[in-house]
Amino acid sequence: MSESTSSPSSALLTRLLQFDVNPVWVKDLRQASRSWVVTGTLLLMLLVFYLISLGAVIFGEAQNNAANYLGPTIFGTIGFTSLVAAYIFIPIYIGVRTMMERISINADLQYISIMSPQKIIWGKVLSSVYLIVLFYSAAVPFMVFSYLLRGIDLPTILLAVALTFTLNVLLTMGAIVIALAPLHTVMKILAALFVGGNAIFTSIWIVGAAVAGSVITRGLSSANLWQEFIPFVATYLVDFLILAGLLYQVAVAFITPSSANRSLPLRRYVTFMSAAMIIQFLLWSWFEQEEEFVIPIILGIGAISVLGMFFCIGGRDDLSIRVKRTIPTSPFRRFIAFFFYNGTLSCLLWLLTLWLATMTCLSGFKVLWDNHQTRPFFAESEILNIYVGSSLYVLYAFAYALIGVWLHRTFFPKRTPKLATLFLVLLIILPFLFLMIFYFIFTQKMIAEDWVLPGMVINVGMVMANYNDDERNLHLMVHLGSALFMILVALALNFKWLKTQIIQFRPYERKPETTTPLPPPPPSTGPNNELPPVLDRG
Repeated sequence: MSESTSSPSSALLTRLLQFDVNPVWVKDLRQASRSWVVTGTLLLMLLVFYLISLGAVIFGEAQNNAANYLGPTIFGTIGFTSLVAAYIFIPIYIGVRTMMERISINADLQYISIMSPQKIIWGKVLSSVYLIVLFYSAAVPFMVFSYLLRGIDLPTILLAVALTFTLNVLLTMGAIVIALAPLHTVMKILAALFVGGNAIFTSIWIVGAAVAGSVITRGLSSANLWQEFIPFVATYLVDFLILAGLLYQVAVAFITPSSANRSLPLRRYVTFMSAAMIIQFLLWSWFEQEEEFVIPIILGIGAISVLGMFFCIGGRDDLSIRVKRTIPTSPFRRFIAFFFYNGTLSCLLWLLTLWLATMTCLSGFKVLWDNHQTRPFFAESEILNIYVGSSLYVLYAFAYALIGVWLHRTFFPKRTPKLATLFLVLLIILPFLFLMIFYFIFTQKMIAEDWVLPGMVINVGMVMANYNDDERNLHLMVHLGSALFMILVALALNFKWLKTQIIQFRPYERKPETTTPLPPPPPSTGPNNELPPVLDRG
């Protein structure tokens, strides 16, 4: 046997010794360990937990009532305190640190190093997870102490901690995404207040309802443990991983250079995520015989399609040479690749195709449902609301986006492409706002809910709330015709731009080098480096 061969254990040891720790992870942990804010918050949490436990025990002894167990009280109080501290402090701390690193005057070396964007974001995620574990390590012993005081079981404690931990990871990753978003600092702060604030309080409400409402305890003790509770937990874990992956891909796309094809991983992942969302909720709907499970599909993919159009029209249209070199040469593969490469048009068509594919899946599922299930797939009066009403938001957003692109490229071609997003927002709000103001000035009344206003997407929600089925369905079809007409007009206005985007999507071809003729050689000299005599033939 040669000396080069080694045992599996020695090979594993060699790999461990050569393990390369993420530099971003190390840097963030060192900064957190030296931060008085993190240390002070942890010490304050420990003091609060100690006072809560001591006060609950003294109060329980004073009551001298053995029937009232102190476990649920201590667990609920400590859990809520740690929940508020971790859900508010950690996302804010990670988000502010990440945002400060992106400011030019405080630029960090990680953004000018050879590290890949994936490695940078992964280091950020690891450091945030470690910080969450640090905070939970201070709270979990007090939660376990509540088990000794009776009234609560260990599985409930463990599942509650797991639920809070996963939601905290998502909130922290969302803070990283907001901090890295290509927005102004003021817009980042507003997004953190409105979007992040709502997400934080919604997560606190979900955890509080699951624990205080004894949802976990009843799920563990239910007779349908393996039929309902375990599949629900498995679905939650899968959705957690999928949503965490989405936030990771978005963060990576934000710091990837524009010269790279940063749209490919993100769009590919969103397509996979949408397929997974459709499959799991259709399975839940089929086996539980509840058609309401398809509502998350419509809301989730609809939100992705509409919000995606807001972001994609503010990007660049030109493809770098680096990206063009990766375009497939086969016409069919090139057609498929067009939907996943950089560009405003490709993004709009990809989002529209994603929604149309979703509606196609739901239509096929309805056919299977009607043939094999005993109960109907929604009432007949709700079908147009489900399919047409939800599709109108996507179709109107597509039309508005194309008009916004036309306005930007026609009147402000030298301005930033983000101006098209502003036009999209104004097209949604201003027409309806002006009409409502003028109508109120002349009639002193508000616009009735049974009105149909073609071309105004805000009116779609009013039409869908109409209780008259025939009138609602007619108005929805009017809106559908209006949306399709606006799309045709927008396509006609952008015909030149559409043609340019399609033509330029082809593999890069190096142009042949043009050879310039060499200048004539200088006249030859004599033996003594003398020029020959000039003969005058005149």
